[in-house]
Amino acid sequence: MEAVIRVKGFQIPVKRGQKVILPNLNLKSGETFSAEVIMKKLEDGKVSFEKGTAVLRVLGEKEEKLIVFKMRSKKNYRRMYFHTQKYTVAKVEEIA
Repeated sequence: MEAVIRVKGFQIPVKRGQKVILPNLNLKSGETFSAEVIMKKLEDGKVSFEKGTAVLRVLGEKEEKLIVFKMRSKKNYRRMYFHTQKYTVAKVEEIA
C-alpha cells in the first residue's frame, strides 16, 4: 500500500517496507514512532483521504556536510563556513 505521511511539516510518499530519510527527530536506533497519514492509494487504484497512522522504526542517523561560500568579485570579500545537516533514517513497518 502506498501513502503520503506528514513528519515535521514535510509530506513524504512512502510504501510499506521502504527506507525513508526524514528530518532529524532525536530518536535512538530501534525506537518506533507514528506519523500522520494524509493520503492512501488503495489496491484498485483509487485514492482515500481518510486520516490514519503509519508506524516507522528508526534505523539510525545520517549527516550531510555542506560547504557555504560567499564571494563578491573585485571587492576582496570571501566567506566560507561549513554546515552539517542531520537526518533520521527510518523504515516503514505498517500503514493503517
